[in-house]
Amino acid sequence: MKYIFPSLFVFIGVTIIQSCGGDTKDDKNPTLLDVSNSADFSNIEVLFDATSFDDTSHISLLKELKICNAFQKDTSNYLEPACSPRLFKIFPLSDDISVKDAFLVLIKSKVSGVKLRRVVVFVREKGELVKVNAFVANLIGMKKGKGNHKDLLLRFNDNIEGDVIFYNCVFKWNGTNYEFDATDAIEGYETNSSNPNQPELWRQKIKAEFKDSVSKEIYNALIQNQMIL
Repeated sequence: MKYIFPSLFVFIGVTIIQSCGGDTKDDKNPTLLDVSNSADFSNIEVLFDATSFDDTSHISLLKELKICNAFQKDTSNYLEPACSPRLFKIFPLSDDISVKDAFLVLIKSKVSGVKLRRVVVFVREKGELVKVNAFVANLIGMKKGKGNHKDLLLRFNDNIEGDVIFYNCVFKWNGTNYEFDATDAIEGYETNSSNPNQPELWRQKIKAEFKDSVSKEIYNALIQNQMIL
């Protein structure tokens, strides 16, 4: 297995061995989008196959942001994207604040020429929508936070020579934007000896005593690689 951040995963590899003492069957056979073991986060899976938005205000918000073409009908045109649920999905950030004033946009991969999914957070200030966060990541979970805004579980991924590694990271609202809290789990693919054409996904939860140090290393790597903008 090769890693995009070699020095980082030498360190992480040691902590995994120390914390587990070996792999279990459950570690070796996780479900890719199942985050049920991630601190009460509700699982989110977006396939971008919807034919309409969840709320009529969502298309208005996209038009206000000017990140899509209201006249474009071809949803396969990623460079001039349509204002379509096939390409964008909006999530409210709070049950107590109108989605018109605080929301995130999950953007499909390839839109505007970016190969990976993106999560962009907006809040309304003095009547104008302001971008307060941007992540090159997938949204895989949300849960009620301590304040008005929900906590986010974001999956960052990278690929090196065909090997994929995922970092499932928690972000919490600090009053003005979302900030990194911790890495919840690390995942990756490995060769399935019984079926080489279908690699298995492994998941490694991070033991409490290693969480701060491992999270710091991963956060620094994400910043360095411009996955957190």
